[in-house]
Amino acid sequence: MFLQQNRQRIEKEYIIRKEEIPRVFSKIDDKIAACTQEVALAVKYLYAFMPCSDIGNYPFEYFFDYACHGYRLYEEYSEVRSLPEDIFLNYVLFHRVNEEEIRPCRSLFYESLKDRIKDLDKKEALLEVNHWCAKEVTYQSTDARTLSALGVYQRGIGRCGEESTFMVNALRSVGIPSRQVYAPYWAHCDDNHAWVEMWCDGTWYFTGACEPQPILNQGWFLNASSRAMMIHSRKFDSAQDEINLIGKKQTVTVLNELDRYAVVKRITVEVRDEAHRPVSDAQVFFEVVNYAQFVPIAETRTDNEGKTQLFTGLGSLRIYVVSGEHEKRLGEAYIDVRREEHCTVVISDKKRSSGVEDSSKNIWVSHDLSAPRDMPVHTEVPSIERIRENDIRLTHAAKLRQEKINRFSNPDRETFLSADPKTKDQREKMLGCLTIKDQADCSRKVLEEHLQYALSYQESWEQNSEIFMSYVVNPRVENEVLTTWRKEISEKFSDTEKKCFQNDPEKIWEWIDENISSDPKREYDNLITVPAACMRLQTASTRSKKVLFVAIARTFGLAARLNPATDAMEYWREDRFVPVLKEDVCDCILTLCSDPDDSWIYHQNWSISREQDGIFYSLNLSDHEWKEGQLRLNLAVGTYQILTAARLPNGSVLTNKFEFDLDRNQKKQIPLKMRQANLADMLLDIDMPDFFVEDQDGEKISGSKISDGHKYIFFWLEGNREPTVHILNEILENQEEYEEYQERMIFIVRSKEVLENQNIFEVLHRFPKIQVCYDDFAKNIEMLGRRMYVDFEKLPLIFITDQRLHCVYAQSGYNVGTGDMLLRIMETVREI
Repeated sequence: MFLQQNRQRIEKEYIIRKEEIPRVFSKIDDKIAACTQEVALAVKYLYAFMPCSDIGNYPFEYFFDYACHGYRLYEEYSEVRSLPEDIFLNYVLFHRVNEEEIRPCRSLFYESLKDRIKDLDKKEALLEVNHWCAKEVTYQSTDARTLSALGVYQRGIGRCGEESTFMVNALRSVGIPSRQVYAPYWAHCDDNHAWVEMWCDGTWYFTGACEPQPILNQGWFLNASSRAMMIHSRKFDSAQDEINLIGKKQTVTVLNELDRYAVVKRITVEVRDEAHRPVSDAQVFFEVVNYAQFVPIAETRTDNEGKTQLFTGLGSLRIYVVSGEHEKRLGEAYIDVRREEHCTVVISDKKRSSGVEDSSKNIWVSHDLSAPRDMPVHTEVPSIERIRENDIRLTHAAKLRQEKINRFSNPDRETFLSADPKTKDQREKMLGCLTIKDQADCSRKVLEEHLQYALSYQESWEQNSEIFMSYVVNPRVENEVLTTWRKEISEKFSDTEKKCFQNDPEKIWEWIDENISSDPKREYDNLITVPAACMRLQTASTRSKKVLFVAIARTFGLAARLNPATDAMEYWREDRFVPVLKEDVCDCILTLCSDPDDSWIYHQNWSISREQDGIFYSLNLSDHEWKEGQLRLNLAVGTYQILTAARLPNGSVLTNKFEFDLDRNQKKQIPLKMRQANLADMLLDIDMPDFFVEDQDGEKISGSKISDGHKYIFFWLEGNREPTVHILNEILENQEEYEEYQERMIFIVRSKEVLENQNIFEVLHRFPKIQVCYDDFAKNIEMLGRRMYVDFEKLPLIFITDQRLHCVYAQSGYNVGTGDMLLRIMETVREI
């Protein structure tokens, strides 16, 4: 019998769910009644465990499609029927992977894949699906909105979260259990990554999405993942019987997968109050530094003894604790997992009595956080023959994929643009408000509704057309799926209500607060319930309700937005945006000071966060510019935390933290302080893979041969680009010091023509003993950059070796002072 072990559980959970939103489920029940018994059960499973936003955002027919395809696989393939039910439900049938838009796609993918894998054994089938994915999609950095798997397939490009979502859907389409896994934040660099795990022969294997390797359990992230402090997967089923359970976060169950990639250790955190009594049900955040801010890699709650545990990597963590429903009690501690396995956090009241100074505030507090060393647990190496065969297939796939990408266009965009010559200017400006990704998958129907409803207010905005287009016409509010909502919102309210909102936009939020409830346990904050769905469901997350505020305001001709720095709801009044909520009024002035020669880059070496309900949320100040060593910020009343972070080449971080309060109309000035590293802290200890370049005669020469016996500095240089010019100028500024090292310097360029560049020519003329080699920059810089944990997309790539293929220092991109740093290292490091 189909789903025999889970049938009763599914029916029970479905009944509970539909009783929560009966007005919505009455229609759903009618449609389920027309399904076969097996498909009905599959649909009920999806509805029972999907986030509330999915119920409102997507029609029944979408989930019916997923249910039909899932049952078809179960009925037709014995290997699918033999799967454990929980594996089938969560990792074959379920429609959602993470936070992507949902669009039916699996029947389409199945038709492309079924014949490719029908005669292959299980592991070869996994590899073959990934080769198909590589033919269809490649990596490209994009904005934060996650396209549907179908949208990624059609467009041919996506970031890692989109690639992995696409591949999981491809695998599930042919009955292969799969899931997305995440390093939520790396400990050793400012980034994160997602890839794919696949269930085969009773265990999980992994691979890079759309990046097929010759064998399983391989990927460019193999070394990086061994340095992670957490790698997790998510499922939406509420069953929590896994031994690797981290916990439940809203509707998502989070599982710890780290031991598949890294050496792990179990740590215990004990939370006590100031009287040393255990604190139960306290939120415990396990945090690393990423993008110069403290970010959680895992969240748990303490038990009745005030304890919680986590398996994590061999690096450092900040343990941050929040307790209490209303009056929050906070605490923090730091643990170096290499040396410790237990830490105690003492929490205290967030609000001190009047006149009592909090000793943790208004002082700089320093901490060192170490990153784990790379210790890969998977060491199998493919044969040379398999590597060559894989490379040939990848080259062919890249050619086919690029042809597909070149052909891609969005016909809806073009038909919308040319639909009415009288409004062509407005149509062009409206599209100009949208991102490249939005323009790639926008619907003409959606765009047309937003334009037509907004144009009725155009006359009143003639003196401020830019504000009108960006904050009235614009269909994009945050990272929600673009949908129609103006007609539905307009028909919801009476003329009296409409005029009330126009006269006092803050009444919009009062209406939302009174009429739209929230059920956090049924939500997933990474998803947004679109405005029209909020109105129908009458329940939504706080994030979704803020988007709804902007949507209602724009529907009635008001300019509104979410503040790009603070995410506060705002509307346009007279000549500026004003916040809806009093707590978001920015009547304080904070001036940050620094030496004018210092380089402060937001979310690279500093950040500022505001505390809300005990948790600090980083502001987005990327667009704010320093002027003559000062940065002036208008901020709201509250508690703030500044963090400066010096990321070392070995991945560790030297932090400085400054916590302070701002009261009403207060002005405050704070000089930023960055900690300086010792040279010994800057050194790496990394064995590099071998690589090949060409010498002046066109002969291939290996990196192992070049680097054998002495210290060498390797430079991958990019013509006349500013970062390359900068390091060349620094070399010329230190001519005498570099004189003795010219025979140890290797310049690697794309072609001999690059040598004619004035800056490179001048350096080579001054130092004629520099060795010049050639490379196509296609494979080596990515392979070496990833291995040394620098951004290979930012040239020049520079590294120092002290012996054969042993790297002691690496850097990429634009960095002031690199020339001096290279000299210090060459003078200090001994040859081995």
